[in-house]
Amino acid sequence: MKCGVCGLEYGLAHNCSGVVAEVSTEEGAAPPAGFDPLYYFQLAFKIVCWDDVSIRRASRDSVALFYGIFIWLVTSTILFVFIAVPAILSRNIGPPAAMAIGIIFGLIVFLVITGVWTTIQIGLCHLISKWLFAGTGTYLGIMRPLLLAYFVNLLTLIPLAGPLAAGIASTAVLMMVFEEVEGIARLTAFGISATINILFFVAQNLFSHRPM
Repeated sequence: MKCGVCGLEYGLAHNCSGVVAEVSTEEGAAPPAGFDPLYYFQLAFKIVCWDDVSIRRASRDSVALFYGIFIWLVTSTILFVFIAVPAILSRNIGPPAAMAIGIIFGLIVFLVITGVWTTIQIGLCHLISKWLFAGTGTYLGIMRPLLLAYFVNLLTLIPLAGPLAAGIASTAVLMMVFEEVEGIARLTAFGISATINILFFVAQNLFSHRPM
């Protein structure tokens, strides 16, 4: 929902300041009509570079969600190909056709698990922001810019320092998005994003290394 006085988006509750929020010409410009992937790819890059105007524009653009899902799918598939596929091929189990079917099935399972994982992670951050720190954003408003910026997780592929670099980059983007969309303090946004990312990283490692 959107406040008719100050123009801020909110969920169940909103403490309106009574002051109309000023919107710059660039931020208030309408998104492009029709199919324009170049615009959204540029928007995604600006979000990763902490551009606050781009974050707010993406949060209000319903079409950005579909481009964000596409970027998420491509990024997740690349990660699967470079991380999981070599491990599958090294086992050399069965004929090539069977291995190909196994890789396709593994990709589908990986995408489902990653999708659920991402949805829960962002949703948990959003609920903490709203319940404990009076965040004024919406779940979709948070999801749109974060999915557009999901490609920062490709940093995981960098040898040795990749996982750490990806964790730092994703935490920084999450912090900026929550600051701009939820309207909470930067330090608070950092605390939420860092805590949730660390918890999910630990949970992911425990899950991946559990005995079969």
